[in-house]
Amino acid sequence: MKKLFLALCTIFCTALIGISILQMKNTPPAAIDAPARTAYIVKEYGGKLAVFGRGNEEPLAVYEVYVHLLPENDIELLRKGISVDDDYTLQKTLEDFGL
Repeated sequence: MKKLFLALCTIFCTALIGISILQMKNTPPAAIDAPARTAYIVKEYGGKLAVFGRGNEEPLAVYEVYVHLLPENDIELLRKGISVDDDYTLQKTLEDFGL
């Protein structure tokens, strides 16, 4: 019974890997270049919420929103950085944080 289970798991994993490889080959170039279109990054800076321009190391704005007071999920997102493509989405993202 264990051998059958292991065999099925192996077949399933192999199929998933094959599907993943095919999907990567069929991904349009625009989807691969998506990070280059990012206009802003919302992330933590000095313990506060900040907005960075693409490629900038210094923030465009720092807000009086203390990251350590936010829910754990939000803290993790801000540590990684939230990519924002345009001004409208930036405004909506900031509103989500109470601004």
